Amino acid sequence: MRKTMRKTERTPYSPSLAEEEQALFRSRVESFASRLTLPLSQHALGLLEGEHQSDMSGNGFDFLDLREYQAGDSAQAIDWQASARLSRPIVVNRQKDVISTSWLLLDTGQEMMSVTPSGETALQVASNALRLFALLSLRRSDEISLVLADSGTISRLPFNGGYAKFDTTLRDAVEGRAFAPRDLTALLRYAQKIPRQDGLIVLATDATALTTEQTQLMTQLSQDHALVVVGVSTLNPFDSAWPLLTDSSTGRKMPAFLRDASLSQELDRRRTALNEALRLQLRRHADTYVSASSSQEMIDTVLKLISTSMKSPRHAHQSLLATAQKGGK
Repeated sequence: MRKTMRKTERTPYSPSLAEEEQALFRSRVESFASRLTLPLSQHALGLLEGEHQSDMSGNGFDFLDLREYQAGDSAQAIDWQASARLSRPIVVNRQKDVISTSWLLLDTGQEMMSVTPSGETALQVASNALRLFALLSLRRSDEISLVLADSGTISRLPFNGGYAKFDTTLRDAVEGRAFAPRDLTALLRYAQKIPRQDGLIVLATDATALTTEQTQLMTQLSQDHALVVVGVSTLNPFDSAWPLLTDSSTGRKMPAFLRDASLSQELDRRRTALNEALRLQLRRHADTYVSASSSQEMIDTVLKLISTSMKSPRHAHQSLLATAQKGGK
């Protein structure tokens, strides 16, 4: 049994605090953008690159140039053989394989109006996840295609410009949308039509949305593309710690007799099991699952994944988003 809920009472997790959460997230994204010019952040950004070839020549290991080591460069960029020959640290720049297009897919079904523990809606957290990936993509000069979908329509919004324009485009598109029930099956079938090796696909929805059929479609999709799935965790409707809830789809109030500790614990266990199963399934195809219950947690999780990848001795040959070439190359 799954209920998508919205709150009907003002509580410590109120809409006003949700707005503060949004403002805090925007501030942090802007701060993150300003730090991307630093060498360390450039290396972190490199970990988010996929394995698809760019339009530029080179196979990812061709030399571009040699230069002396400078403060702030990663020690892993040093060519020790060249350094030994020249008796000083030498850094080798190589041609990179990059993703040419980032497809940002957003579930805008009315179920995304469910509330998270932070007071934000699932749609707000999912939108902010796409903002973060848009920022990373734009810093790599990738093209961005934004796709919004529900059972009523699937809208593709080709995008040209900087992060500020993307932020405005996404906000206007979401606010001006007439919400209908979700249809992830249609969205995933749309994604399957994206040309092979055409880039990274980021799907943002809520953590309980995927059915068995949709998971199978996602598995097929991950065979041809680098894939990131963002699952937003919403309130547990059986938890009596939360205020009076109503179903976001029907508007009906949650019956008091269902707000039971045993039901709440069972739902938490099932959600945890489903999330872990999805995470493992994506990992088999070298893809990534990000789960978060707030915008703040989402950005922390992504940055933690980057940090963890940087500590791996194999990170120079392994992307956070794709560790194997796809599309039959």
